[in-house]
Amino acid sequence: MKRVALEAFAERPDDRGALHRFAAHIHLARGALRLAEVYGGALLAEEMEFVARYVDAHSGEGRADSDGLDALMRAMEQLPSYVERVATGARDLPLVLLPLLNDLRAVRGGALLSEGTLLLLNLRSDEQPQPSSPFVGDREVAELAKRLRPRFQIGLLGWIRGEQTEENLHHLAEIAMQFERAASTQPLFQLWWVVGALLEALQAGGVEPNVSVKRVLGHVDRELKRLQEGEQRYAGAPPAEVLNNLLYYVAQSTAAGERVAAVRESFGLHDMVAAADVVATDAAEALSAPSVRLMRTVAAAIREDLTRVKDVLDIFVRKGATHVDDLQPQLEMLRKISDTLGVLGLGALRARVEGELDSLKAIVERRIPPDDTALLSIAAALIAVEDSLDAQLVRLILPEAASADSPGEPTDEEFRLVQEAVLRECIVNMARIKEAVTHSLSAPAEAQGLDQVPQLVRGITAGLLMLGRQRAVEVMERVGRALGTIVRPDEQALSPPRLERLADAVVAVEYYMETLQAGRADQWQMLDAAEARLAELEPALARVIPLRETKPVDEQVAAPAAAIEAPAPAAVARPSTPAPVAVASADPEFLQLFVEEARENAARLAVLYPQWEQNPQDAEALRDLRRAFHTLKGSGRMVGAQRVGEFSWSIESLLNRVISQTLLRSPDIVSIVRDAVAAMPQLIDEIDGGELASIDIAAIMTRADALSGREGPALPATAVPAPPPAAPTAEGRASG
Repeated sequence: MKRVALEAFAERPDDRGALHRFAAHIHLARGALRLAEVYGGALLAEEMEFVARYVDAHSGEGRADSDGLDALMRAMEQLPSYVERVATGARDLPLVLLPLLNDLRAVRGGALLSEGTLLLLNLRSDEQPQPSSPFVGDREVAELAKRLRPRFQIGLLGWIRGEQTEENLHHLAEIAMQFERAASTQPLFQLWWVVGALLEALQAGGVEPNVSVKRVLGHVDRELKRLQEGEQRYAGAPPAEVLNNLLYYVAQSTAAGERVAAVRESFGLHDMVAAADVVATDAAEALSAPSVRLMRTVAAAIREDLTRVKDVLDIFVRKGATHVDDLQPQLEMLRKISDTLGVLGLGALRARVEGELDSLKAIVERRIPPDDTALLSIAAALIAVEDSLDAQLVRLILPEAASADSPGEPTDEEFRLVQEAVLRECIVNMARIKEAVTHSLSAPAEAQGLDQVPQLVRGITAGLLMLGRQRAVEVMERVGRALGTIVRPDEQALSPPRLERLADAVVAVEYYMETLQAGRADQWQMLDAAEARLAELEPALARVIPLRETKPVDEQVAAPAAAIEAPAPAAVARPSTPAPVAVASADPEFLQLFVEEARENAARLAVLYPQWEQNPQDAEALRDLRRAFHTLKGSGRMVGAQRVGEFSWSIESLLNRVISQTLLRSPDIVSIVRDAVAAMPQLIDEIDGGELASIDIAAIMTRADALSGREGPALPATAVPAPPPAAPTAEGRASG
């Protein structure tokens, strides 16, 4: 249907209805491919849809935009074959579609993906200029640019039109050589050295003269105009994106002449770009995984740009800035990150970045100083993207490590990595659910964050379904129904007992996922606990108790906010909260399981803390420290070990501020974490032996809360968990 509609428009350009039908079909295909997680195909369909709209707007009466139509035709040939190869087991790697994606973007004047992404921006070459004459200076180079630019334009125009292509490419190569020999600064020399390599590849037929390549050389013409102001001034603002784009096509050349080989060697392009291994037979294409070095470079570049965006948001909040125009450059930064993730096939992470991009764009376009919470929420989401990045990139490289004895079959290690990545995403989604609910309870007038809860619930459910955890899927669906019915944005307050039960269920599912992520067996007890709380909650879901039937408003807000705790930004003020109730069974067998796991986490803390203390830049150790406290918080609450849970929450909140850079690391923070790590074994001994710790736990919490701005609940005086309820039935155990 799509091909028929496009061909109908090509034959009859006046038939815009055919083009509209094509765009509609492509839009549906794009959605289906996203659902199927064929992100390369989805990205190609997205660009095709944009170009179809562009062609519709820029085609004259009885005449179609030829470049746009040509690019769509070629894309229409490639899309079905790409999807078919992925469906039969090949890698979903949009990187191999980059030339075609660039052509589509070039048609509508968008930034080419090879220049707008982070794939090559960290490349450097030590090759230095070797001017042919010591008498060529700044003025002479400027005059050379004025004299040669018209010749360059004539040659470029003739080549683009397909007139005397070999002769025009020869003229362009001669001009490139003149600038290469005249250059005395490295930026000018390297630009024309690489331009010469691309022209050599074009002359040898190693690079297709497509729309995007023509556009790249058009950008070079603009650089000639800039050069007319003088070489020194030009070198002060080197054309990094133009060079990046040129290098991409040099790397993709199937012909490697002397100049191409030299540029590839100098810039290390052999390791950085994994070209598609195109096999002529049946037009098959073996989609190769990117190299480890490329992934490391990309990961570092993405983290660097994410950090820049987070820093700007943090400074904006801390200084109480009001000029939203200062946030405008961050939109382009997030677009670049989004493009890079898309090209790599990390569609889920790209969707998250695009969501935060839309949020920030809305803030900028409203031109009204944003609420601090909105900016901190964006920063928190970007931290989650950063935390997920490594695992996602590892999955791209996994085929290189696949067992030779069982090609095509996932190894145990591969499955473990995939499961960890899926569970990590589910846990992050659960944290965002808790944050949204907590914020709505603390500030009922600003409950718009609840809109994202259904989508987050669906994400968790899909992840558990993918891992084959059917019972957990059913429990999560019930949690989703409870959230959708009880949490109403237009209500001023809700019944604290109900929200406490819902909080218990949410924490139970969260702890269930964390124990799976830690490699433990399926913890059916956690699902039993969640189902028990939901059973108490569900009979009353259809009714919301009016405010006058319960406590005063302040008390109503306080109890639920404590029950549904989330790692919300410190800028969201929490009301003072009473000590929370125990949230799960203290079954002796289960309690012993908690103690064993808690000791493992305490041992991890003892290893991780010295790493972070000695190396303040060790972000991974810091995140792992926070994660260990987070696990102790959730598991402690689940078994009623309230002192462990609340103490861990206090330290986790402090580390969250350090990770988000809303608090800078200081000797006081390091000292608090040191004391907390030392105290944790004694807190665990309380559960095992019943004697209170000799270390002043409350004093450590007070110090941590004072720095993090957290108004935590009172520390329980006893370490003894709540009495156990009746043991699960045999049927209940069997259902796990």
